Amino acid sequence: MSTLPTYFSLSKILNRVKTIIDENVAGKEFWLKVEIANINFHRSGHIYLELAENQNGKTIAKCRAMIWSYNVPQIRQVLGKDYSNILKKGNEILCYTNIKFDTTYGLSLLITNVNLEFAVGQIEKKRQETIDRLKKEGLIDLNKRIQVPLVITSIAVIASKNTSGYQDFIKNIQDNQYGYKYNVEIFSSAVQGSGAEIEILNRLKTINQKKYDCVVIIRGGGSKMDLDIFNSYEISKQVSQMQSAVFSGIGHETDITVLDFASNKAFKTPTEVSNYIVNKSYDFEKRIINNYELIIERYNKLIDRKFSDLKLFTEGIANASNSFTRLRRGALHTLMNRIVSSTNLLINQENNKLSLINQENLQQSKILVNNQKESIFKHSEMLGILIEKVINNERAYLTNALVLISSSSPTTILNRGFTIPRVDGNLYTGQELSKDTIIKLEFKDSVIVTKYVKKEKQWKINPFKS
Repeated sequence: MSTLPTYFSLSKILNRVKTIIDENVAGKEFWLKVEIANINFHRSGHIYLELAENQNGKTIAKCRAMIWSYNVPQIRQVLGKDYSNILKKGNEILCYTNIKFDTTYGLSLLITNVNLEFAVGQIEKKRQETIDRLKKEGLIDLNKRIQVPLVITSIAVIASKNTSGYQDFIKNIQDNQYGYKYNVEIFSSAVQGSGAEIEILNRLKTINQKKYDCVVIIRGGGSKMDLDIFNSYEISKQVSQMQSAVFSGIGHETDITVLDFASNKAFKTPTEVSNYIVNKSYDFEKRIINNYELIIERYNKLIDRKFSDLKLFTEGIANASNSFTRLRRGALHTLMNRIVSSTNLLINQENNKLSLINQENLQQSKILVNNQKESIFKHSEMLGILIEKVINNERAYLTNALVLISSSSPTTILNRGFTIPRVDGNLYTGQELSKDTIIKLEFKDSVIVTKYVKKEKQWKINPFKS
């Protein structure tokens, strides 16, 4: 007697399941929100998908799905140019589908339509979630804190060389109307598609090994789905950590991507980025020209003022020299007159004394008279020598004074090849100066600008000392 339990064949069970599904679900279409876990575009035109539902990072449901080739044109029409951006691995979609069960191939879903509005909404949701995450991690404003140079000369460009945005940027930079030259280094990368994120990340990391004045990320516009690559958390995070300022110009008028928030500056088009860079150079050049003209104007005013001061000083020295000379000449004449008067008075006094002596000693011997005459003669001779010596000394002093005054004149000093040193417009008198201080040496007909090195001791010679 058999002891085997009652059992059923697999086909019987699956046929029963098929009957239940056919009676209750088959033929009924419904909207399904699901994530594309995998997708395969078959050469036959059919699209085979693996759909999944994830919760807290864990897959809680999974099912096969397909889009028959005859439904693909309709879905393409609905999704338009965002078709390839929506139907890709990792995207969450809202699809119109029905259930099919086959005893050989199992349960599968037939997708007949895909909702575009939901896909665009998911992009916006993902964009906001990425922005919130960057803000929470303190990354969103890091690149904005980098100071952009007054003049940008070295530029790293991430772009696809085949896009019009890249061509516009390069033409505007290289053929700018002011003739400015820029060192532009191109890092070619895809800006859409499945491999674009990895390529852009790699280019950013390569660029970050070197310091540039700015990094420019550009493309020639596109739909929301085309621009979704620039909502990438990883790209935005890398941008925030760049050592150079990052400019975005991805060709959109109304949409703002996460990259725009993370960049130092965001522009609507690649052309606007290039205009900003060129205008910074132009503004700097204008500022330099204006400052140069202001410096020249102030320099000319200062030269005029110093020339007037020098003229006044020269006239003052000349007047003082003339007054001093007249004063010393007058004093010398007065002294000479006093000496002559004193000499005459002394002679008269001696003559009077001699007359009195002669009268009183008329009877004295001729020897005494002769002795007195000889004494008077000696005194007169000595007095003449003394007077002549005094006059010669005063004349030599006056001559030396006139020579010194004449040689001290600025005009005489300059004509002899000497210079007048000035520091900050003031006469340099030998005080200590710091190294490389600017010294202006005024010659007869020119001014030489030099730098102070050191001061050496110099033996002084007194021109009036024999």
